[in-house]
Amino acid sequence: MKWGILGTGMIAKKFATDLPHSKTGELAAVGSRTMASSQRFTGEFGGTPYGGYEALLADSSVEAVYISLPNILHREWSIRALEAGKHVLCEKPLALNAAEAEEMFAAAKSADQTLIEAFMYRARPQTTQLFQSIKEGVIGELRLIRANFTFAREASIDDARYRPDEGGGSIMDVGCYCTDFIRTLAGEEPTHHQATIHRHELGGVDDYAAGTLSFSNGVLATFTSGMTVVSDQTAHIAGTTGRIEIHQFWRGEGGYRIIRPGDSPENPIVEEVAAPESPLPIYAEEADAFAEVALGERPNWNPPENTVANMKVLDALRRDASCV
Repeated sequence: MKWGILGTGMIAKKFATDLPHSKTGELAAVGSRTMASSQRFTGEFGGTPYGGYEALLADSSVEAVYISLPNILHREWSIRALEAGKHVLCEKPLALNAAEAEEMFAAAKSADQTLIEAFMYRARPQTTQLFQSIKEGVIGELRLIRANFTFAREASIDDARYRPDEGGGSIMDVGCYCTDFIRTLAGEEPTHHQATIHRHELGGVDDYAAGTLSFSNGVLATFTSGMTVVSDQTAHIAGTTGRIEIHQFWRGEGGYRIIRPGDSPENPIVEEVAAPESPLPIYAEEADAFAEVALGERPNWNPPENTVANMKVLDALRRDASCV
């Protein structure tokens, strides 16, 4: 599958770095707002440079487009790529809200092309194993979930994450991973939700936030997200017979620990669960998983209904916190 990349930022570079290791994909073209930026990128990673997004979409050799643009541009350029006959892997969050996401999937259906929101961890074997083992009762009946995704990076108004009118803020940037993970584990949509935020002086976006979700099956969940907070990307899942600790849940690698009661509180039984063998870098594996869906060779690991439902939760949390 010949890929075109729209955007030349950090995540685009990660995708381009891993893509040569995939079994199915190769980089064919890169589009940026300026030719100079595209040429710098292709000088490092290969492909044909284009000074503009439209020019890349006009390239008939490009079969799939990876959209790594700021959130506010996801809807427009995903739809334009789909209408140009390209499959689309669009970075998270797919859209600024659920209504936009529904419009994008309608465009994909009309164009008979594949559109997937790039939650790459959902395509990882470890994630599939974890979800299945919890469903099968490895820790008994699920009760509590805690998911955290914070990082500390210098704030800048030049960073779209700090522009509220462009879908900025920590809930949209990384809280989306937490809500997707929690909802999938719970196996249903939340009945109640609440979010509390801190507003950054640049633009007033939520630079860190905390939220709660509750479900009709009795599962309770909390999450934290942050862009100016020391890194914490852990998840804790507790059931009636044990609990699970994951060091970095959103990458779907590195294994996890199952902890069960022992002969005393000081001596729990700890089982180290290794990640299933995954010889490919994370974004190469995502590219292959995407290609398999586009070619009808495997079920969609992030189907449209999941993306839309997750966006609805993000919409509700941001309304709770007056982010929108």
